[in-house]
Amino acid sequence: MAGYFSYFPNVYVGEGVKDDEAFKYRLVKNIFRKVRARPDLDQYSTLFEAYSIEPGETPDVIANRLFDDPFLDWAILLVNDIIDVYEEWPKSQSQLEDYVGEVYGELKKDDIHHWETNEILLDDGTVFIKEGIEVTEDWRTIMPDGTMKNASESRYSVSNFEHEYFKNELKRQILLPVNNMIEIMVEEFEDLVAYDPHNELDSANNKKTVLNISSRFLNNTGSVSFASAVLSQLNTGGEVTFDDGPSAGFGVGSVGVAGGGGSTTLTTTTTTTSPVTSPSPSPSPSPSPSPSPSPSPSPSGGGGYGGGY
Repeated sequence: MAGYFSYFPNVYVGEGVKDDEAFKYRLVKNIFRKVRARPDLDQYSTLFEAYSIEPGETPDVIANRLFDDPFLDWAILLVNDIIDVYEEWPKSQSQLEDYVGEVYGELKKDDIHHWETNEILLDDGTVFIKEGIEVTEDWRTIMPDGTMKNASESRYSVSNFEHEYFKNELKRQILLPVNNMIEIMVEEFEDLVAYDPHNELDSANNKKTVLNISSRFLNNTGSVSFASAVLSQLNTGGEVTFDDGPSAGFGVGSVGVAGGGGSTTLTTTTTTTSPVTSPSPSPSPSPSPSPSPSPSPSPSGGGGYGGGY
């Protein structure tokens, strides 16, 4: 049977091109499609069975032994919601020892990781304190009659290696689909990862989202021109700088690319003119207004209307 990614649909991905080139597309597998198993599969005992992974077994080994197809290893991983097989699949003894030594240090494998409770029974055999509850070092069990258990009776220590060993053993307990479920799973998986009908699909059900040519005429961070400018400046040892302008919310804001020989800056300017209110005239008679000289034109263009272009 085909491998895991063979069931995934295809998608056209745009490639980077220069301004004077036509857009290019590459057909690849759409690995962003994802299917997860239901969390209540353990309730369907007729469809799945519990299994304990033996030392040295890998997903493809189990799939080949149970389903006569090593490429169905993905079905075992999917049912058990295993994404990272290196971390979520049980390690061998040698791998576990190397892992504990790497995480805690070779000299600290036997150091205390935490403390857990001992099982405490009442006189009639009823469990008063369950075994394996994580507690602090100073934990002492107090019985219903007020008596206190000593330290060794109340809790025991768990070393770093024992802690990791216990976690590793829990990973051995998995669910396996029965034989008549495999074909159903494959068919449903293929349906779930497939595209719904859409106008971007071609006759072979390959998805293609046409790139927008207008991006080539925009001086923004998403355009090819901007990316080329940034790349060329960075290659010469420059740095990208950002200037958001005054904090009052108006003025000049710029995004610049500073290089060794100069800078390329995209600037947007917004000029805000605040109205000026003259004070109210005093009640006393004012002298005759004298003609004020007209202001001479400025040699350079200003920021307001009529200030030049």
